[in-house]
Amino acid sequence: MVTIRSIVVSLDKNTCELVWNDGHLSSLHAKWLRFNCQCGICITPFPGVSRIDIPSFPSVLCIAGAYVSDNGEELRSKFEGEILPDHEAVHSAKWLRAKCYCDSCLESKIERRDVISRYFTSNNGQRKVRKMQYQELLDDPDRGLYRMTKDMVEAGLCVLQNVPREEGMVVKIGKKIACIESTTYGEIFEVFARDSENVAYTNLKLPLHQDQVHYEAAPGIQMLHAIKFDKCVTGGESVIVDMFEAVEVLRVESPEDFKTLVEVPGCWLTEDFSAGRYFEHHKCHIQLDYFGKVVAVNWNQATFSTLQVRNRDVDRLYKAYTAFSNIINRKSMQYRFTMKPGDLIAFNNRRMLHARGAFELNGGQRHLQGTYLKLDDLKSKYVVLCHKLGKNVEPPKIGNNCSF
Repeated sequence: MVTIRSIVVSLDKNTCELVWNDGHLSSLHAKWLRFNCQCGICITPFPGVSRIDIPSFPSVLCIAGAYVSDNGEELRSKFEGEILPDHEAVHSAKWLRAKCYCDSCLESKIERRDVISRYFTSNNGQRKVRKMQYQELLDDPDRGLYRMTKDMVEAGLCVLQNVPREEGMVVKIGKKIACIESTTYGEIFEVFARDSENVAYTNLKLPLHQDQVHYEAAPGIQMLHAIKFDKCVTGGESVIVDMFEAVEVLRVESPEDFKTLVEVPGCWLTEDFSAGRYFEHHKCHIQLDYFGKVVAVNWNQATFSTLQVRNRDVDRLYKAYTAFSNIINRKSMQYRFTMKPGDLIAFNNRRMLHARGAFELNGGQRHLQGTYLKLDDLKSKYVVLCHKLGKNVEPPKIGNNCSF
């Protein structure tokens, strides 16, 4: 059981130091304690509603007194500068320990939640696509969806086999996981060879890319369902690369190029006035968080557009761009497989690059249907399923610009 052994309020009354029953030390600020009060007045029964109006408090807020109750299972404190009459802040020991923000606790939380780094450091360089059967979603929907979302969270992708080859199945299955993320291509898009200005809708080679980086935030999860992939069709191999793994390789092999892609922004542009589209977004290829950890990667050479950066950074950016491109195109970095009729691949579009080899129809057909899902909803679905199935997991980092 987590209990507080002792407390000491600092002389300036700005912090309260807690010594825990296991010897751990937490130093909690006065404002942090007050603004995170867990009493019935400050916490409402309505999710997303707070009764604590931070700007209404004075700039100086000090701890007037604090004590431990319930055999060390609760901290109670009062404050100089309090705006509520006779208010006493209440925090359970269990809650405080879980929310401790000392350096060691923050680092531990970051490490526990970083399933991305843990996955690619534990797979021993083996590139295997995780597969499961569609029937698993029918036999036990919760456990089937748990396995599917777990694969997408950990490995970044999952292949669902023997999905009925009916049009619209990709959306039907997608909605079991998350909200559909509609784009300019609609709720569902058709991938088959035809006369098109979009190389994805031809039989030509499609280089490694994320879909729609020209948006402020690219679509989260991409799902592609092979409705037809006739045996006479040659080529069309699928390729997947984990960008989060690739940027760590870049960080080790070429730290200056890594630094450049963190600091110098690129531009992604899609312009088609005849179709009513104009999307432009400037951002860095690699985005770090407050802790210096990679939380987002952006890559699409097809829509990578004209740089608008300082003169000193032009050559620097192109050099770093080439270094990263060389890494992602190494065979050792790539998952390679050929989809079969009835296969449905679901992958994290913010984390995984995908590509397709050129193909020849030879009188047959290759028809995929695709859709996008919201990445935040995937995390939500996974955590809720874990809770429902009694699996004790940390909410995972999934590559959506969030540190945890």
